[in-house]
Amino acid sequence: MLRNGEPAPEFDLTDEIGERRSLSSLCNAQPFLLLFSRFADCPTSRRDLLTYANVYDRFLALDADMAAITTDTPENHRKLRLELRLPFPMLSDVNFSVSDRYGVYCSDEVEEGPQPHGEPAVFIIDVDGNIAYSQILSGPKGVANPAELALVFLYMSHHEGRY
Repeated sequence: MLRNGEPAPEFDLTDEIGERRSLSSLCNAQPFLLLFSRFADCPTSRRDLLTYANVYDRFLALDADMAAITTDTPENHRKLRLELRLPFPMLSDVNFSVSDRYGVYCSDEVEEGPQPHGEPAVFIIDVDGNIAYSQILSGPKGVANPAELALVFLYMSHHEGRY
């Protein structure tokens, strides 16, 4: 299990338009939030993605950025991003390689949604590439309130991008 202060695992995933994105290219020497979400048709996932989209400008104003990761395909992400008008990239982790390295739970449901799929999680990564904050859920009830996480970014903006 990852602990705060440890290096965030590097990755290289495909986004909704088919481009490869690495963690280091996304972070770009600024605080960065990774939102792991369930799947495109999950109502809780959609709610969480819209909630984060609503505060995305606050993150940018605090010199922070974000991306979302699910086990959906890039095609599903493209549709979801257009439908919900999401301003941040959607990354596809179809084989759970990144989810596993971050300790994100794999659903053990048998009746709801595509199987397997990941459960919600949030990670904030500081300017040094270390985990500054993490929340990993074992069920579908949603993730931390992004307005509250903006306070973490506010603190980091006053401390050279570190927490």
